[in-house]
Amino acid sequence: MKRMTPLLTLLTGTGMAAVLFAMSAKAAPRSAEPQAATASVAPEAAAPSTAPPGDAPAEPSAPGDAPAEQRGQPGASATPAAPAPTRAAPVAGADSNWTGRLDGGATIAITVTDGKAKAYVCDGKSLEVWLDGTAADGRMKLTGKQGAVLTGTFANGTASGEMVVGQRRWKFTAKQTKKADPVLYRATAQQRRAGVDGGWIMLPDGSQIGVVTRDGTPVPAPPLDPAFGTTILDGRTLDAQPVTADPDAGE
Repeated sequence: MKRMTPLLTLLTGTGMAAVLFAMSAKAAPRSAEPQAATASVAPEAAAPSTAPPGDAPAEPSAPGDAPAEQRGQPGASATPAAPAPTRAAPVAGADSNWTGRLDGGATIAITVTDGKAKAYVCDGKSLEVWLDGTAADGRMKLTGKQGAVLTGTFANGTASGEMVVGQRRWKFTAKQTKKADPVLYRATAQQRRAGVDGGWIMLPDGSQIGVVTRDGTPVPAPPLDPAFGTTILDGRTLDAQPVTADPDAGE
């Protein structure tokens, strides 16, 4: 019996190996079928999209790309142009202009348009008087604040007469200018509403004289640029414009 034991063991192992081989061979075809099924699914994943025809997919934009409507716009980053300096508004020319002096040393300028006259008297320090009136047929009469009255005559390029303010009187003589350039400038109405008034007389030799009253205090006027009608007072721009008599103004 002991001699038969190895033989029986060998036979038993051989039989089990045969069984296992048969089971393995039988199981092999069934394991290949899932692989074939997996291969057949791949084409279905690539099926055409159901999106409506004509809807093209949007192209992704690169990071940092500006929107299309902003690219190539001319002047999108251009620096705004600096504003042009203010130029004095043109005014109608006067029929006649006179400049001269009072016997007290003050300067006078008179401008006349269609029989209407406007005059300005100043000493370049603190005295200034604006007057309005008429000048026709060789005679002129103008009035101003604080009872100021200027009367006189004009002929052959010379005007002369007297100005009275209260109890004070001054004689004046003025020569008619040969140029049509304005002889009078005054701070604009906007400046006057802001509490700053000023007058300038432009003399034939190119010099000028004037007074600026600021918050009720008169001071010598800074030089005015007649080309632009501006000057600088205390670091601020002061605008002025030529003065002519208004022919439509009443007496």
